[in-house]
Amino acid sequence: MKINELDKKELIKLNKWNKLTMSLLEKDYPVQYIIGYVDFYGLKINVNEFTLIPRYETEYLIELTLKEIKKMNLANPKILDLCTGSGAIGLTLKSLLPSSEVTLSDISKDALMVANKNKNELNLDVNIIESDLFKNIPGKFDVIISNPPYVMTNEILPKDVLYEPHLALYSGPKGIDHIEEIFKNIKSHLNNKYLIALEINEKSEPDITNLIKTHFEKNINYKFMKDLAGKTVIFLPPSKQ
Repeated sequence: MKINELDKKELIKLNKWNKLTMSLLEKDYPVQYIIGYVDFYGLKINVNEFTLIPRYETEYLIELTLKEIKKMNLANPKILDLCTGSGAIGLTLKSLLPSSEVTLSDISKDALMVANKNKNELNLDVNIIESDLFKNIPGKFDVIISNPPYVMTNEILPKDVLYEPHLALYSGPKGIDHIEEIFKNIKSHLNNKYLIALEINEKSEPDITNLIKTHFEKNINYKFMKDLAGKTVIFLPPSKQ
């Protein structure tokens, strides 16, 4: 695995530039796990093998979401970051929207330990709930955002990605199992004026279009957008009620 000079300097700074590190890198082990954190939207986000590594394309999801939230004209938006992992998405939104009420949720206790560490180190006031999707989630939200598992079971991934938690990666043969469950249960957790923002597998767009038609009203407004990495973001923008 190639390593850039900035990461190498950071490893040296942390006294982690050694034979063990070089051996791990030769096996395509993610440098972010060795360093222990990533810079994400200006925040230091701790990561480990129990969390996905936040990537720059997810920053694009946040940028687009912020634009849509501004259109909603909410003084104190209630935001749910579903499948939060390290908490990167929800914590970033809280840092940018201080008056918002943010909830981070994940099925993984180990991932939530990392999210809680990030919450404390960044001194951000957010709620954290252990939950299998909506199972333990109370109340309704203005914004539900998620980077859920969306990799197809037989999809070939880069070697370094295979070190990331499979629980947070794979979602059935079509890559839509989690999104289908989200759509089945999301309505009871939405306020009248809402925004849904999800990262999805670009190969799954036709199947997800069918899920939208199945689980939402016929005149629902939605759009697929490509981020800089070619991945797809789906928005169900604020309703016009």
